[in-house]
Amino acid sequence: MFDVIVLIGILQGLIASVQLFFNSRRNADKLLAWILLTTVLLNCKILLHTLGLWNTRFFRYFPLAVDLTIQPLLYLYVVSITGSLPKLRRPVILHLLPSFLLMGHALLVYVRVLPLDDLSEKSKVAAALAYNPVKEIEDYLSVLSFGVYLFLSIRHLKMYRSWLYDTISDSSYPTYGWLRNLLLLMSGLTILLLANITLDYGMNYGQANFFHWQLFYFLMTVIVYYIGFQASKQTTLSLPAAVITGKTDPVAPVSPEKLLQVRTAIEVLLEKEKIYRNPTITLAEMARRLDVSANVLSFTISKSYEKNFRDLINEYRVEEVKDKLASGHLSHLSILGIALDSGFNSEASFYRVFKKHTHRSPKEFQEQPR
Repeated sequence: MFDVIVLIGILQGLIASVQLFFNSRRNADKLLAWILLTTVLLNCKILLHTLGLWNTRFFRYFPLAVDLTIQPLLYLYVVSITGSLPKLRRPVILHLLPSFLLMGHALLVYVRVLPLDDLSEKSKVAAALAYNPVKEIEDYLSVLSFGVYLFLSIRHLKMYRSWLYDTISDSSYPTYGWLRNLLLLMSGLTILLLANITLDYGMNYGQANFFHWQLFYFLMTVIVYYIGFQASKQTTLSLPAAVITGKTDPVAPVSPEKLLQVRTAIEVLLEKEKIYRNPTITLAEMARRLDVSANVLSFTISKSYEKNFRDLINEYRVEEVKDKLASGHLSHLSILGIALDSGFNSEASFYRVFKKHTHRSPKEFQEQPR
């Protein structure tokens, strides 16, 4: 049963990666395809043992040294999907250099042992080429690499989401909740990998047991299914340098008088000019209207309203929808029509935001007794 699950995951991963390679020109999709192919190759490693292929002449020491590949690819994908891959300080190839070196060693061992028929002779040649010590180093580096690149990926995604909520009201920008979930799954995989390596090298548990590695590769297969399911839904965008670098201009001290002045001006824009009806209004555009810096405006919103820019704008949009639904004066418009007229630009985002602010669907709110 385990082999069947892994084989189905391998097939899905191959199909999804081929589709991404040939049906998209985006760098992010190409990277996602390589991530899928890497997970497929990693899953092939377990099948070499569970299907008994490791004890055959052709597959003994088959080169699948890709353990250090998925981590940098995942980080590069996170950077790329948020539009900031061209801003990477290090050449992309350097992130993959350790993986190339280990694959080169694995290929060398395989080429040397392939002509030999006797498995014990193959083992002697592999030992002379330090096969097992290199694999042990690869295992340790794999855990370290997962830790480093997951930290960088989570930090970059957090940076993007912080920028999004603080400066953009346009709900068409993706929040990449699925990517956050993927990073959590990868974190679980890392913990499991660390536990397995500790059991094998510290307690010799792997000499007589294999279940802990089956559990590891089962989670790997789940990740393949998840990536394959999400692969065709993703979009990329171009972001300003502040998002890419995480650097923003420092906020000078804002006096209470200035804070009150800016807040009053914000209320004029929101309540009288109804600037929130512009579905693509940004913090920078609003700051220009108020003749203040974006940082001062962001600071004022945070201090005065105790929320970020996006939540503030969406709150006013939701309140206008509620007023229109309660009044009944726009009964000729659909709920979606009212939402679009109030500044929302998509049905999905409107329903999500409305329920977040009211804990009810628009239909439930409309039907409640007045």
